[in-house]
Amino acid sequence: MNTITSFLIPLLLLAASTAAWGQHEHEHQHEHQHEHKQTHAATDATAVTGENISFTDRLTATPEIEAALANGGNAVVADVLGVVCDFCAVAMNKVFGKQEEVAAVYVDLDTKALNLVFMPGATLTDEAIASLAVQAGYRIAAVHRSDAVVTH
Repeated sequence: MNTITSFLIPLLLLAASTAAWGQHEHEHQHEHQHEHKQTHAATDATAVTGENISFTDRLTATPEIEAALANGGNAVVADVLGVVCDFCAVAMNKVFGKQEEVAAVYVDLDTKALNLVFMPGATLTDEAIASLAVQAGYRIAAVHRSDAVVTH
């Protein structure tokens, strides 16, 4: 193999992989934008129809969520704008999992919801949840609390 060929082949491979990564990032951004529009449409439709979904229907039951509830924790479900993939869930889990008030966290990609169970006697305000979501790169559309817990 001559010097030019040995230089060009890795360069072409690098260019192809960079283009593929750029396409992946573009598709991921598009998914976020599309999901954001769908979430707003769903939220607007619920406001118009007055659809009433119970808190227990919103909460995703996982072994960790159920164990935290059994230990006396209170649950919150927050509708998250733009959460569409495992990387989104990892970002949310990382930020909320570090909070001492949080006993369990689960991001449900199907329902686009952040499920939190707090340590017994602990909670986070809606504003704190929204602020933490922004740190993870997302926004909260609504926070739903069980009847037992109401914070302002």
